Amino acid sequence: MMRLIYLWTTRLILTISLAGILPVSNQSTIIQAQSKKKNTAQASKYAKRANSKAKKKDYKGALSDYKRAYKLNPTSNYKKRVQQLTSIAKKQSRSKKSSKKSSRKPSKKQMAQASAYSKRGNSKAKKKNYAGALKDFKKALQLNSSASNKKKVQQLQSILRRRGTNIASKPTKAKVPRLSDIPRISPVKYANDIYNIAEGFELSSRNLAKATSFIDDKHSKKIERATIRLSPSTYDLEKAAKSEPNDFRKQIDLARHYEANGQFEYAKEIYLKMASQHSLNANAHFHLGSFYSRFGQMTKARHSFEEALDVQPNHRATIEMMATLSGNSDNLLLSDDILTKSSKKDPNGPARRMQSIRKSLNERNFEYAAKLAKGGQDMFPRHSGFIFLKGMAFEGLGDLEKAKASYQESIKKDPGHQESYVALADLYSNQGKHVYAALTYSDAIRLDPSDTDSRFKQGLSYFNGSEWGRASSSWEDLLHYEPDNIKVKSLLPQAYYILAVEYNRNGESNLGQTSFRKALSVNKNSGLWLPGSMFTLGGYYRDKSMFRESLAAFQEAIELSPSSADNYLGLGITYWKMNESGLAKAAWSRSMELSPVNNDSRGWLLLAGKTAS
Repeated sequence: MMRLIYLWTTRLILTISLAGILPVSNQSTIIQAQSKKKNTAQASKYAKRANSKAKKKDYKGALSDYKRAYKLNPTSNYKKRVQQLTSIAKKQSRSKKSSKKSSRKPSKKQMAQASAYSKRGNSKAKKKNYAGALKDFKKALQLNSSASNKKKVQQLQSILRRRGTNIASKPTKAKVPRLSDIPRISPVKYANDIYNIAEGFELSSRNLAKATSFIDDKHSKKIERATIRLSPSTYDLEKAAKSEPNDFRKQIDLARHYEANGQFEYAKEIYLKMASQHSLNANAHFHLGSFYSRFGQMTKARHSFEEALDVQPNHRATIEMMATLSGNSDNLLLSDDILTKSSKKDPNGPARRMQSIRKSLNERNFEYAAKLAKGGQDMFPRHSGFIFLKGMAFEGLGDLEKAKASYQESIKKDPGHQESYVALADLYSNQGKHVYAALTYSDAIRLDPSDTDSRFKQGLSYFNGSEWGRASSSWEDLLHYEPDNIKVKSLLPQAYYILAVEYNRNGESNLGQTSFRKALSVNKNSGLWLPGSMFTLGGYYRDKSMFRESLAAFQEAIELSPSSADNYLGLGITYWKMNESGLAKAAWSRSMELSPVNNDSRGWLLLAGKTAS
């Protein structure tokens, strides 16, 4: 009986389970799927709302919505957006904090400290200690960020940049090198050897001897890399000359150094001493004669050059100097006499051919002079004077490229040939390359500091190239040699005045006042130089397309000098550049009324007539 009850009970349970009366796991999986669908839909709603907030730049609200969306549906896309918005929100909070800090007004104590720094900066600026003034004004700006402090900092930074001073953001500590790391280089150690080699051998032998002189004692020398080579000081040269009084080269180097520094009596004393002690050395007489010729003492120069030829009839330096000597009739007469004396002593030497070339140049037979110079260069390759004369012949023929190449070749062969630098600088000046002309004149001045003509041309080239500061510096140096130079007394104040106008236009009134005072200190009669200054400014502004400023300058020049035809000419050209042909013609017509002869206004009027037709 019990067995039957057990069987029927088990059958009943199986039937109920099959009929679905008991709960099974399928129902739980269905419920989970339904909840996932709800979470995904709700997460997408949060994401949409976050996007709309992000467009309105409400990054914090967008971040909170995306965090909720990520909790409901942790996908990689939501995670990426949460990371992006977190970084954006941090930046936004930082900027707000900094703006709050900057918007805070300085306290009374900070304002007092800032005013103290600004006062100290002004006193330093008056003493031209611009670097110290800039530091003080930067401290004042940190304490009180006023507009005046900002303006002062900007002005001082611009001044220091123009002066070539490096403005460092952070102070750097200088590293002191060890004594063992500092190279010991004697600037006059090999001067005498190089000079003797140059005088004794041909060009190829000279280069070979110079090379082997360094190879012979290579074991005792240490090869070092020098980034900056400083020229020897007066103390170094005097010490070298005193230690070896019989060393000809060192004595001459000291004399040339004295000349460069304007100590002409000291230089003269050395040249006289060398001519006395080294009477059988033609170079000693040549250097003394060159010194006399630079100061116009041509009779004494003649005696020294004749002594040089008596010692050595074909003395290369003397012959080349005579071949390239130019200027007044005294110079030409001296050149012809010395070359004639050398050619008589050696009819087959270079002096006779150089004399023939000079004669052809004077007769303007440039083609024949060029042929003679080429032949002389082949016959006497050590004489760079033939290359220089060849350049003069090409320049006379109008072949400026060949003339330029010849002058450069002459400089390369003999870097001490001052006339080649002057000829090349004159060529650049005639071509309108004013800055290159000024740079080349500086090389000529380095070789002959007393060459006042080159000094004036250097300043004029800078002036024509609108380099007013460099022009004034060049002419200031010239006034040390010729204090009463009339041309400089007229042009130097113009350069100072133009600098004053430009400083004032750029907001640097203190520098402008200083430049104007310098102009008056050179020449108090402003009526002599002020009209020229305004005329130059008018052309300068016109070249920079600043036509209003150009018109104002020319009109000011006309008021100062109403009878000047050049002022009306410049005014007309400015009007022409502005496409105001009627006003341009009127200005040029007035210029023709004031000066009917040799007036460029005639050509401009013809051009305007052709353009109108």
